[in-house]
Amino acid sequence: MRTTTIAALVAAVMLAGCGGGGTSSSSPSIPSNNNGNTGTQSTLSTTDVVQSSTDAAFEPIDTSESDAALGNGSLGASSHSRSTQSMPHGCRNRTTRTVTVNSDGSVTVETIRYFDTACTQPERDAVATFASSGGTATVARTVTTFNQAHLQLGVRKSNYALTGSTGNGSWTITSAFYPGTATTPLSQYGHAASLNASTYTATTGRIVNDAKPSINASYGWQAAANATVSTDANNNTTFTGTRNGTASKGALDGLTLSSAPPFTVSGGTTLGTSSLNGTIVFDADGNLSSVTINGTLVSGNTLAVTSSTDANGNVTVNGTITSPTGTQVATFTTDASGDGILTLANGTQVPIVDWHVVWA
Repeated sequence: MRTTTIAALVAAVMLAGCGGGGTSSSSPSIPSNNNGNTGTQSTLSTTDVVQSSTDAAFEPIDTSESDAALGNGSLGASSHSRSTQSMPHGCRNRTTRTVTVNSDGSVTVETIRYFDTACTQPERDAVATFASSGGTATVARTVTTFNQAHLQLGVRKSNYALTGSTGNGSWTITSAFYPGTATTPLSQYGHAASLNASTYTATTGRIVNDAKPSINASYGWQAAANATVSTDANNNTTFTGTRNGTASKGALDGLTLSSAPPFTVSGGTTLGTSSLNGTIVFDADGNLSSVTINGTLVSGNTLAVTSSTDANGNVTVNGTITSPTGTQVATFTTDASGDGILTLANGTQVPIVDWHVVWA
């Protein structure tokens, strides 16, 4: 199946990276269209373009998945009132869910996504603990990604603070992603969103601190989203709207993410801006069902992201980053969990884990 093929590629490329493969620090440069702006980097390396472009492409899917979880039971929160709801089920569409009511009144929900239809090979294990007090709810969530040999590819740790209801309320999310078994996060983001009926607005700030010799820099992404959100009778959630953002770069650990909304990124220099639009759909278990994203990226590059679903229900996401002259800069392919491969124009392949490019 397609998911098996992608997982094998991710494992192979990550192993090659451990042996010294991957991108070179001397990547070619691409002129920026923003060289007239003060504080803007005038010449961008291929790594600059690809990192900022994938940040722009993956962030809408990444944060929308976290937002959709509020209404589909993945966090133990009701889609109508943020009181707890139990929606446990056995193997269904390669997903299982268990719900545990703890002695302190909190609720822990574990949703596991599997490689196989018999639900024996975990790919993505999400554990969320929901608690509510005084009109404010909190959720602590950990998502662990595995390959088919059950080796850990990465861990995401997130904390939610929620007020109101999922149909008319607001929330913040702070999150960190740890590649492999690392104890230092590769990336961190802050996300603030509100939903009034079907009107959704959000701001996100994200920093990637990559100490790999081929990168040795920090990349920032700051975005604002406006969308409509709808939930159908099957509890599938659809986001349709726009997302405008600014990419930046600094020395390693040289960027700062604010600790409170609207989660701004400061420091470094601006690489450019992006303007995207599209539609993202998640099923009742929070799995990505489909995605279409198009728009402009830094340096006048363009992005096109589409998805397809095979006869077994496996979703494959394909994206292309194209230069203003029509030259292909990079392509990427992932599964519904955001695990896959980024391929540069020179043929270099880089693994993607949980919507993060993991450079060698």
